[in-house]
Amino acid sequence: MDITKRLADIASRFSGDFVLAVEHLTTGETIQFGDAHRPMESASVMKVPILLEALRQCQAGELDLLLPQVAETEDFVEGSGLLQYLSGTASLPLQDVLTLMIIVSDNIATNMVLRQVGIPAVNRFSRELGLPTTTVHRKLAFDVPDPLGTTTAFEMVYLLAKLYRGQVLDAQHTALALDILGRQQYQWLLTRKLPYELLDDNGDAPPRVRVLSKSGSLTGIRNDVGLVLTPWGDYAIALLSQGSHDERFHIDTEAHVVLPEASRAVFDYFCPGALRP
Repeated sequence: MDITKRLADIASRFSGDFVLAVEHLTTGETIQFGDAHRPMESASVMKVPILLEALRQCQAGELDLLLPQVAETEDFVEGSGLLQYLSGTASLPLQDVLTLMIIVSDNIATNMVLRQVGIPAVNRFSRELGLPTTTVHRKLAFDVPDPLGTTTAFEMVYLLAKLYRGQVLDAQHTALALDILGRQQYQWLLTRKLPYELLDDNGDAPPRVRVLSKSGSLTGIRNDVGLVLTPWGDYAIALLSQGSHDERFHIDTEAHVVLPEASRAVFDYFCPGALRP
């Protein structure tokens, strides 16, 4: 079954709809499924451009990665993350707040960062990077109507490819951005159906396949965007979905069961020799 038919079969088994964009970072070959230019709710995928603008300001000397940060009352919000369960007086360096924002998608950390860098600055940097649609609309607050952020699968792949090639930040801050993205703990859409023996680092350090990514979840929405680094070539991938009838926030929600097959289809297409003896 070719990649298009395989993706169409996956779409036929999903109650919502998804779009996919991929770019092989060596050959330049692209894959698109659905309208990869369609504006969609970003959910916490918006934390990628927030991270990059914060690091740009650090690179420019406008912020300091070691600058202590304390959550203020206006930053507090429920949802994902750890800071809501800790003392409100805890002080963390900006680099640690950025790390929490990505690796456990901490919502309070995100609001802390947005208070420092400013939403207009994030959106301005996105435009400078060639992302006309990618927009952070507001800070995290669940008593405010959506959208939280808007992006497209195409723009997320374009952004990640530029980051990978060192065209967004200098070498030091690029390495930090990639390191933080590589520690994200919610990678189900991109990794759940990939070969475990290639992702497991018990036998290989680092593992043969690494995923540097950021996911996002809202009711009926599951997104994941990232870089997949393999011995058979690296690629950038963005998988955005909406409208799932299964609105549970659960490891086995429909999107987490069905959509990882799309990531595996891309992996098999670009890495056909991965599991050969």
